[in-house]
Amino acid sequence: MDTKRVVLMSLGMAAAALPTVGYALSLPLRIRYEKAFYADLPPHLRALKILHISDLHGRYTNKMHRDIWPAIMSLDFDMAVITGDIILNKVAQIYPHMDGLRAMAKKAPSFYVDGNHEAKHYTEIAKLFEGIGIESLFNRRGNFAVGLNDKSKSAVLSIAGFRDYYHLHKTRFKDALPLIEEISNSGDFHVILSHQPQIFNLLCKRRISGLVLAGHTHGGQVRLPFFPTLLAPGQGILPRYGEGWYNSGDLKMYISRGVGATHFHLRLFNPPEVAVIELQKG
Repeated sequence: MDTKRVVLMSLGMAAAALPTVGYALSLPLRIRYEKAFYADLPPHLRALKILHISDLHGRYTNKMHRDIWPAIMSLDFDMAVITGDIILNKVAQIYPHMDGLRAMAKKAPSFYVDGNHEAKHYTEIAKLFEGIGIESLFNRRGNFAVGLNDKSKSAVLSIAGFRDYYHLHKTRFKDALPLIEEISNSGDFHVILSHQPQIFNLLCKRRISGLVLAGHTHGGQVRLPFFPTLLAPGQGILPRYGEGWYNSGDLKMYISRGVGATHFHLRLFNPPEVAVIELQKG
């Protein structure tokens, strides 16, 4: 057998094995530990740890979602946020996760904004979450007490949440613009929650200091090794906002790859993730 034929056969076998390897690598839940540095971070917020969960899509409780809560509850965090798409299409899909959500809210102050998959159910989910101590933020901002590392102290933090970007766009941002104005004029450090990352376009035009947390893209859901996000819903091919960190002055954004999958139940070279993000001065 000549060398060229051997090389071609080897490449073919490698290509055939690639999806299997990518799928196997995408099963375990990954915990990402990240730090966000700010030159003017208020002293009372230094070392604050934020747990970020996005895109649970709680439909397939017998698959990749099953064991996430023991792993999450073993983490050290001072507040928790859920940036939308906790369901796929039915409120009942939350029920298997209620014990985990309740334990999370009991451990630390917890906050939620809706995603596009909750468009018809966001008020019902907000009521459900209210009963277990999770604060829903729909186009509003508040000053909330959040825990610190020794758990004996608390700090007041400005936290704002936007409705899903599709909803905002449909209403020509009439509900979002007053909130953006309020955030911009307050002069505080903010944690800003949005399911879709495109809200960053509007926030970057203002002088805002803070951390934006978003999801929705799934990091592309199906990826190729060493390549950036190839496709994101609402942004198309090679999206401007894929996953990870984006910066604009004193405003930073972290996009989670999320936990679950949508109707196309497959993640490739893209393990489900939750993140713990620590605020630091620097």
